[in-house]
Amino acid sequence: MTWGEVMTITAVVSKVIPASRFRLCGLFGLFLLLSLTSLLFVQSSPAANGADLSEKRLDLLQKRYYDRREKFAQAMLTLAGECDAKQYFTDAERIRTRALPVSSGAYDLDLLPEEIISSPSLSLPVAEREWRAKLQKLERDYAVDLYRIAREALRLGHPTMTYRLVRETAFHDPNNVNARSMLGYVQEKDRWTTPFLKRMAQKGMVDHPRFGWIETRLVSRYEAGERFFNGQWMSAEKEAALRADFQNGWEIGTEHFLIRTNVGLEQGVELSRQLEEFQRFFMREYVAFFNSRQQIEKLLDVGARPQWKEQARYQVSFYRTKEEFVAALKPRMPGIENANGLYIPRDRMSYFYSTDNLDAGDAEERLETMYHEVTHQILGESRPDPFDVGELSDFWVIEGFPCYLESFDPQHPGGAVGDPRHIRIFWARKKIIEESQHWPMREFAAMGRPVFPLQAESYNQGAAMVHFFLNAEQGQYRDGFIHYLSQVYLPSKSRKPTLEDILGVTFETLDRQFIDYLKTLPSDPPPGVTIELVPAQAP
Repeated sequence: MTWGEVMTITAVVSKVIPASRFRLCGLFGLFLLLSLTSLLFVQSSPAANGADLSEKRLDLLQKRYYDRREKFAQAMLTLAGECDAKQYFTDAERIRTRALPVSSGAYDLDLLPEEIISSPSLSLPVAEREWRAKLQKLERDYAVDLYRIAREALRLGHPTMTYRLVRETAFHDPNNVNARSMLGYVQEKDRWTTPFLKRMAQKGMVDHPRFGWIETRLVSRYEAGERFFNGQWMSAEKEAALRADFQNGWEIGTEHFLIRTNVGLEQGVELSRQLEEFQRFFMREYVAFFNSRQQIEKLLDVGARPQWKEQARYQVSFYRTKEEFVAALKPRMPGIENANGLYIPRDRMSYFYSTDNLDAGDAEERLETMYHEVTHQILGESRPDPFDVGELSDFWVIEGFPCYLESFDPQHPGGAVGDPRHIRIFWARKKIIEESQHWPMREFAAMGRPVFPLQAESYNQGAAMVHFFLNAEQGQYRDGFIHYLSQVYLPSKSRKPTLEDILGVTFETLDRQFIDYLKTLPSDPPPGVTIELVPAQAP
């Protein structure tokens, strides 16, 4: 049995101090995605060229971006004023909104039009046709410059910035073929679509809000309460009774997931939408996991050729009750009754159970477990064969990163992660800052799986360290950390670069910066968390 099949303790964040409850999660080997054919930072890492030089180059590149954005914003505001003068007031406000920086949150970069944008119609009034033509030129010119800056960002070793600029490019010029291709789109006549959506349209399928992907011809009968199962029509109640046996359960397929469940069709569809939203966020934010520098350069040059493979979907088993969940896994997973969810690499399957009968706190905890385990699954299944990682060192990040992703907030537009008041970060800060107890980074990073402490404090510290590396000083260590993470999961018998090597900063300096960073985070408990003071016992 490999360590990836072993059940281990992952700290559950109790709503009451002391944190005496623990969540059982499956550990597994995370794997480098899409065959990293070369090192991302060979020529541009701080370790190779010096952290100061890299930082200066990044500062200059960011200044170039901000200067160009300011020039664009001013031109857009001027155009908005012209629209006001011609009494196109609503359009003027829309132009002003598009002139705002991405950080304003005034718009969603991922909301792109499906149709190919054409030149303003000759049938429009002359005044309107003129300002619309000006708007298109302003945005297209801006998009061209953004794409150039994106290429330079990649050359300097900043794939995160590259991908964000590509998204911004597509937002301002939805017809930009390379940007669209990098984001997974293909052109189908006069519209943009994805390979998956194209396949569904060819099969006559529609995404129904309640029933998920279903044949268009079946929709009206489903909405009337009928269901089609085993070659015959029946009532929804009869179908539910037959599908109560997990072997007869529903199969709910989406672009990236295949869910088997006996909970209910609608509940399975709801879960599928949660998983798709998380996967979409994950792929957007951590693109450097999936492509080497050379691969991204090729995409920037010629665009991607997106494909969809039905057999590549992530598989999920979703049980109606915890009892069924335990019964299915207990024969080979002792202690499964203590688990909220689990990913088993050799099964290529995540296992969860319904939260319908749980209170809000427990339901939220199960949702965080899902994000944790699916993080393992997304990364792990991007390599064809499982392999053990973290046996000799760097085990902290194997669980620290999924623990950090537990903070995913789908309520934030486009999704967000890393709430500094998340319960894991709160516990880590309390332990490290208020109680002055933590593992020094050099010692922590040196631990492999056999000696890593399976306790709440180690998992929470791991999550807090990930928070630091991704967010401190406007993300100065973000790309270096992602590169480190990719190296941890890269199967190699040779010595791998350490986090210290990649960042070009000693662990001792990182320790000091980490503690200083935690001091800037909120110290009060998250909403709904109370603190119980345990009285000291008399001697």
